[in-house]
Amino acid sequence: MTLLNGSVLLAILLLGLAAGDALAQVAEQDSALATTDCSPRGELRGNPARGAELHLQDCAECHGDTGKVDVIVMHMDEPPRDQSDAQYMNTLTDAFLYLAICRGGADVGRSIVMPAWGDYYSDQEIKDLVAHIRTFSGT
Repeated sequence: MTLLNGSVLLAILLLGLAAGDALAQVAEQDSALATTDCSPRGELRGNPARGAELHLQDCAECHGDTGKVDVIVMHMDEPPRDQSDAQYMNTLTDAFLYLAICRGGADVGRSIVMPAWGDYYSDQEIKDLVAHIRTFSGT
């Protein structure tokens, strides 16, 4: 009986892994890297409310909840700039923000610690993040 239960558990685990791989492949196919090669196109500001959810989920750990870098990040070579600073944010184009998110910090001359999200986020999700980031500074 234990062997049967173990076999059933193993089958469930393998099915779960296969489903996860399938979901990852679907996400990868819809990613900004796959669909646009991380090339900003069209209107680059999406829905800031959807961007807020993504930001809290994946960005706030390093950039802070409000873009003010109100956290101490031990693994960073230097902390991210204050995204609520309108003067600074006015120097950055939406295309720059899109590329920084999609290709990562090193690709735009910033910190190598900033990962590339282009294989994870869709083009629209990156545009939603750009719109949300702009709400911090009102730019």
